Amino acid sequence: MNYTAEIHAFIDWLEINPLEPTTQTLWMHLMVIANKSGCPEWFTVANPLLQAKVGVTENTLIKHRNYLVQKGRIEYKSQGKQKAGRYKIIPFTSNNEVERGVKGEVNHEVKREVKGSALLKDLNSSSASSSSYESFYAAHNRVFGFDCNPYQSNILASYIDEDGLEEAVVIRAIERAGEAATGYNFKLITRILDDYFRSGALSLEQAVELDRQFDIRKRNVKTSSSAPSRKAKIHSFADLAKGAAAHDA
Repeated sequence: MNYTAEIHAFIDWLEINPLEPTTQTLWMHLMVIANKSGCPEWFTVANPLLQAKVGVTENTLIKHRNYLVQKGRIEYKSQGKQKAGRYKIIPFTSNNEVERGVKGEVNHEVKREVKGSALLKDLNSSSASSSSYESFYAAHNRVFGFDCNPYQSNILASYIDEDGLEEAVVIRAIERAGEAATGYNFKLITRILDDYFRSGALSLEQAVELDRQFDIRKRNVKTSSSAPSRKAKIHSFADLAKGAAAHDA
């Protein structure tokens, strides 16, 4: 199995077989592990290791692993709770015909349907880039320069697993917290996420709109608080008049 060719084939395949970012990240990590192991047909990986690499809970890992199995990209065999599971990467490039078939199908679909399309992009958020993807675990490291601990990872994952927020929304909250001048504050991340959830902003598009409205209100408050009131101006003029009269006397 050619590692580089598999990566390129996977990226091509995604054009007509879209997967969630977390599912893509899981496949990438499995491919890296397989390559480092010498590309055996079957290899073992413990759940905690994959959870740490992808930045998800065990339930989320199982969910996205099942996606890859259903899509025919991997095979998985459980060896019980006390042993690491066994994985098998289903290669794209096992023969030239498969490779040509994947590329040909992708090229046709891209020209017919995908050309001209664009992902939602917010100028203030690098997580909306159409050329890359990352897990919230990786985003935390990118924004703050270090990984979140397992406890924090589980909390952030709960917003996805239990509250239904898109992973991109969690990443946006991390980035918004990173823009604050108060330094690292994990509670600020969860406070932003709580605001998203209470406001019903479960998708990235909804979160971006909610932030836009918040920023507008914040600017308006600053403008109104910095401008002197009409009453304050009158008092100022009165004080000037009193000062001038005292000077003349």
